[in-house]
Amino acid sequence: MYKREVKKAPASIIQNGRPVFGTFDTLPESLDIHGVRAPFIGIPLPSFFTRLRIRPRLIYTFSFGDYLGSIDIFDNKIVNMAEVSLWNKKNNCKYVYRIFLGMRLHLIPKKLEKAVCVSTAKTRYIRIGWNHSQDRISVKFKVKGDSVRPSVELALAGKFSDPASAECFSVKPAPTMRRCSATWYAFTPISGRMNLTLKNGDLLEAFPENIGFGFLFENRAYYKFITKGENITACSEVDGKKIAFRLSTTSLDAVDKDSYNDNAIFVDGKLTTLPPVDITHYLGLAQSWVIQDVESMVDLTFTPKNIISRSVNLIAINSTYYTVFGTIDGIILDSEGNKIVLKDFPGIAKRSQLRL
Repeated sequence: MYKREVKKAPASIIQNGRPVFGTFDTLPESLDIHGVRAPFIGIPLPSFFTRLRIRPRLIYTFSFGDYLGSIDIFDNKIVNMAEVSLWNKKNNCKYVYRIFLGMRLHLIPKKLEKAVCVSTAKTRYIRIGWNHSQDRISVKFKVKGDSVRPSVELALAGKFSDPASAECFSVKPAPTMRRCSATWYAFTPISGRMNLTLKNGDLLEAFPENIGFGFLFENRAYYKFITKGENITACSEVDGKKIAFRLSTTSLDAVDKDSYNDNAIFVDGKLTTLPPVDITHYLGLAQSWVIQDVESMVDLTFTPKNIISRSVNLIAINSTYYTVFGTIDGIILDSEGNKIVLKDFPGIAKRSQLRL
């Protein structure tokens, strides 16, 4: 059975100009990959250029009440963007709220012990913060609707000390040993409230003091000029077990994907590292996706229910991004060989292509 070595994280993930690769069950001081020596074709380019090729992302996936949602924050140096997307699992309705933030430095924090990421646009307030010493991760957003979308207000909080909570950190080549991609995962059960209000002020739906699940993904990587990727993220409960996982394949994957990848599943607070996977959808994005590996640990089918697409075309940036809500069926094995059987398990698939 596949296993990837899990170690204690170093204080700094860049040492003497070289990344410290591996999967870690503790956190470094910060998610900072600046300072890699000659990351592009071995040529020592000016530091301002190599810094421009680093792209941070922060994505918070949550399952709460009848809704599966995602808060995506992208820092592309030139055009920063935030997006809140919600999918009602019962009636298959979706709501999407996008915010173009312009040029904002340090939008996504590097500190892992304590930090906050805030977008304060006039009609779109988003705040994601964490504090390990206070044992808390919190998420708030308040977005104004219109004639077709309700206004949404949500406040969630989770504890890192919850027995079902878990974190991990990984640093992998991207795709060569000269460059790196660093990723932080944090899964916690959450509690909170959410209100959806129509334009006339009538309450559409309310979920007071509900229990749910939240999965934080933060990544920094040295991007190539053209980058493609697909991933599946899910967090919920099966037979009393609290589960979250993320499976991905991108053009930034390491050449040696068996030794270095980000695939992982958390089951009741326990981490299982997963092998590299193939994600295929031969009949198109709207038809079944198949997620499998060669180790027989992952055998899943993702059935799309609702698709969100967006594109950005500027002088220096061209991107296409799909968010697909749906359900997952199949089997994943944990590190002890136990079968985790998923049936109609809610999840989010994403496909992206970025040129910049």
